[in-house]
Amino acid sequence: DYIIGAQSEKGQNLGRDGFVRVRKQDLDKLTTEVMQLREFLPRVLNRDLIEMLHKARAAQTRKEHLAQEQEQLRQECLHLQSRLDAVQTECQKEREEKLLLREQLWQSVAELQQQADFCSGLGSATCSLLWSCSAREHTVTQWLGKLQSFLAVAAQTLESFVRSVDEEIKTQTEDHNSQEHQFVLALAGTITNIAAVTCGRDFLSSSAHVLLDTLMKLLELMKPGVFPKLKVLMLMALYNVSISVKGLKYISKNLLLIYSIMTNFVVKHLYQWFSVGRVPLVWHRAIAGEV
Repeated sequence: DYIIGAQSEKGQNLGRDGFVRVRKQDLDKLTTEVMQLREFLPRVLNRDLIEMLHKARAAQTRKEHLAQEQEQLRQECLHLQSRLDAVQTECQKEREEKLLLREQLWQSVAELQQQADFCSGLGSATCSLLWSCSAREHTVTQWLGKLQSFLAVAAQTLESFVRSVDEEIKTQTEDHNSQEHQFVLALAGTITNIAAVTCGRDFLSSSAHVLLDTLMKLLELMKPGVFPKLKVLMLMALYNVSISVKGLKYISKNLLLIYSIMTNFVVKHLYQWFSVGRVPLVWHRAIAGEV
């Protein structure tokens, strides 16, 4: 047997307790293995193997890096999925709110249409009564103190009705029996009958210039063939006003209207003046040569 001593890292002998007893057979065997390693190790650990080991280590490092990136991407994906779910939930909520608002809008439109129809019917019925009542001279005389607000509303209503008509589309489908049409016809007829009375035309000539301007402007805007009865009543109203000297002076300032009447209205609509209904007495006498 051999006794192999052991030393510390500083080279000091550790004493007898630091020795290890090794059999000679084992020592020879260890020596043989060391010599074999010295002989075969250079053959095994060549440059290709070392490069392969470096590549394997680099691949392992890259694999770990890719795993980290994959985990990071997975976390980001989960975050985006969470945001997507939240946005989809919010979108669904907004879609439901939109459907509810659309339903409320349709309901409101229907209600507004019902109210508009009711107002048109009420206005048509009321103005038809006014039209009938205005055929009496003493009735118009009693109205004089309260005509200003009525004439302002009448001017706005007539202008709104005419401007709402798309001549290029509705001329073929205009409904002469509609409540709106009857409403404005009754308004125009009432104005015509007011102008048929001396005190009425004097009032219009001096205190209703806005209404007269509106009538003249609308006659210029309306194309031939669009609501001819309304045009006739508006022309009749302006004619009745022109019987007054002050009214004639005011209307004669609008040369474009006079030219339009001469070229487009008089010849075409003369035959219609007696077929409108509720023709005011002054207008009728003027046509018949009684004035």
